[in-house]
Amino acid sequence: MKENSLKKNLILKNKDDITQALRNGTRFENDSLRIIISKGNGESNFKVAFLVSKKLGKRAVLRNKIKRWLREIFRYNKNEFPISYHVILTVKQRYDQISYKSLKEDFMEIITSEKFNNYTSKIIPKVPGTN
Repeated sequence: MKENSLKKNLILKNKDDITQALRNGTRFENDSLRIIISKGNGESNFKVAFLVSKKLGKRAVLRNKIKRWLREIFRYNKNEFPISYHVILTVKQRYDQISYKSLKEDFMEIITSEKFNNYTSKIIPKVPGTN
C-alpha cells in the first residue's frame, strides 16, 4: 500500500473511545478547525476520527465533502501525530463557508504551532510506516 494511504484499521469508530477522547483529550484549535489528541487505550496503533456535526450544516452532501477533505489533509500529514494516540478532527465553522484551501491552511497552522509541537515532542514516537 502507498505510504500516504489511510488504512481502514486506522479509523476510530468505537463510540466509547470517541467520547473518552472528546472528554479527556488535549485540544488544538483555530477559527475553523479543532484537533483533539488523547491517549489511546493501550493500543499500539493510533486511530483517527473525522467528526462532522449536523449543527453546522444540514446537507449530507456538504458534510461528506468536508470529511473527504479532512481525510485527504490528514493523510498527507499523519506523520506529525504520535503513535498509540487517538486523534479527532472536527470543523467549527458552517460548512458552506469553508473551502478546501482554507481548511488545509488552518490545519497546517495548528500542526506547525508552538503549542502543538511542544505537546507532540513530549510523546516522541511518530506514526509507523513513515520513513
